[in-house]
This record gives sequence, structure tokens and C-alpha cells, in this order.
Amino acid sequence: MDNLIIFAAKYLIFVMVFILVGFWLLSNRKIRWQFAAVVILSGIIALSLSWLASKFYYHPRPFVVENIKPLVAQEADNSFPSNHMLLATTLALTIYFYNRRIGIVMLVLALLVGLGRIGAHVHSPIDIIGSLILAAIGAWLGYWLARKLFPSSQQAAVDEKDN
Repeated sequence: MDNLIIFAAKYLIFVMVFILVGFWLLSNRKIRWQFAAVVILSGIIALSLSWLASKFYYHPRPFVVENIKPLVAQEADNSFPSNHMLLATTLALTIYFYNRRIGIVMLVLALLVGLGRIGAHVHSPIDIIGSLILAAIGAWLGYWLARKLFPSSQQAAVDEKDN
């Protein structure tokens, strides 16, 4: 069971990145650059919100509080919010805006990343929930902004979303 937790906590995010790259490579050429802009802008916004949130709220890591060894190596610093969950959710939501089926699969994978981080004793549920909320805000703002920057791609994105 520990190996599954370690995989989810540490390596599943790489699977998600491969899915995202594959989606980008196979996507309609008309939305490809808008999608890339959404991923980049969403990531920047979500990371900025995460950095800001970590300055206002400190939460010790569970392995520090419980005095146990975590399943994955981690510094004993602020655990709020989870950067792994932030990235996983941001990736999932950016795909969801363009393809709901793949987006839902990615959201399930993101939740598994969050559960893995909790199971590995490096994050608590509040860290995961906070990251989910910050990623949702960042992804939505990134999507909105990219649509403003690439207005000619909007109809192609709507067409792709229906698939």
C-alpha cells in the first residue's frame, strides 16, 4: 500500500504532464496556442496565489506535528498550500475547459495526487482543499485571459469542448 501512496504522492503528476502534452500535440491547430497560453497563464496565476496564501497562513506538515517519518522526502516547512495538488488541479482544469471527458479523468488523477500527499504524511486535508480552490481560481482566470488574448480561437475551443 505504501508504494501506491508514494506513486500517487510523487510520480502521478508526471503522468498528468504527459497526458497534457499529448492532448496539446493532438489538439486542433486552431486552439493549440490558446491552450498553451491557458496552461502558462493559469500556472502563473495559481502559483502567485499559492505564494500569497502561504505568506498569510502557516500550517505545519503532518509528519512534523505527529513526529513520524513521511513516506516521501520533504522539508519540514509550511505545508499550505500543496504545490503538487495545485499543479495537478491546474493541469486538470485547463484540459477540462477544452475536453470534459479527459478533464474529468485528470481531475480524478489530481484527487489521487492529493490523497497520496495526505497518505504520505506531507500534507493535511486543508492544504489539499486550499490548493484545489487556488488552482480553480487560477485556471479560470488564465482561461478567461487567454480567450481575451486569442479571440480568433474561441469558436475552435467551443467546437473542441463538445467532443
